Amino acid sequence: MLLQVLGRYSPFPAPNGACPGYLLEHQGEHILLECGSGVLSRLPARVPIAGLSTVILSHLHSDHCSDVSVLRYAADARLRLGWHDRPVYVYAPPEPADEFRRLAYREAMVLESIAPGAVLTVGGFRVEFFPVSHSLPGVAMRITAGGRILAYSGDTGPCPGVVEAAQGADLFLCEATLQDGDGPGTRLGHLTGGEAGRLAGAAGVDRLVLTHFFPGHHPEERAGEARAYFSGRVEVAQEGALYQV
Repeated sequence: MLLQVLGRYSPFPAPNGACPGYLLEHQGEHILLECGSGVLSRLPARVPIAGLSTVILSHLHSDHCSDVSVLRYAADARLRLGWHDRPVYVYAPPEPADEFRRLAYREAMVLESIAPGAVLTVGGFRVEFFPVSHSLPGVAMRITAGGRILAYSGDTGPCPGVVEAAQGADLFLCEATLQDGDGPGTRLGHLTGGEAGRLAGAAGVDRLVLTHFFPGHHPEERAGEARAYFSGRVEVAQEGALYQV
C-alpha cells in the first residue's frame, strides 16, 4: 500500500500548501482520504480524475472537504466526456445533515454515510471506522491492504477509539495540530505532538507520521514532542512525499 500526502495543513493552507488530503494506492485502486482546500489541484499529478473511485471524509469541517465541491464538476465531466462510466463514491459521517447532503451531485457523486463500527471494502482495501473526540461527529480509520495496516486519526483529542484504530499499525498517520502546553480553550478536539506520541506508544505502532499542522507552527517541534513519549520512528508528513506502508 502506498500513501501520498497531498496536503498537511489546517485550518487553512500555508503558502503553496494544501489542507488535508491523503491518496492511497493498492493494486491499481485509489482512495482519497480527505479533500481539503488545494488537494484537487495536486491529485492529477498522481492519478487522473478518471482513475479515482472513492473519497472518504473523516468529518465535515471545510478544511477536510471543501474541494469536494469542485471535484464534483470533474466527476460530472468524466461521465459526460466518456472518461469513465462510474460515479465517484463519497463516504462521510452524516452530520451536520446540510453539509452531508451538499456532497452529492447528479449521477456523478454517489453519497454514502459512515459511522463508528462500520466496515467498508474497496477493491483490496478494508476500512474500519472508530469513534473520536472532536467538535463534529467524526471517525478514525484502520485501513488494511496487502497484509499491511495504515491507521489514520482524523481530527481528535486523546480517546480510546484512536488507540483501537491504530493498534499494531505499520504506519500511523496522526494529527498534531497543537503545541504541548496549549490550554484547554484552544483545543476543540485536537492533539499535541506529545499526545500523538503517547497514543502511538499505547497502540504499539511501528511508525508515526505527524500531519495537520497549523500554518506558522514548526512541524519538527511537534515531532520532537512526540519523540519524548514514543521510541519508534517519528516523521513529519511532507507534501508530495510517498510512503510505503
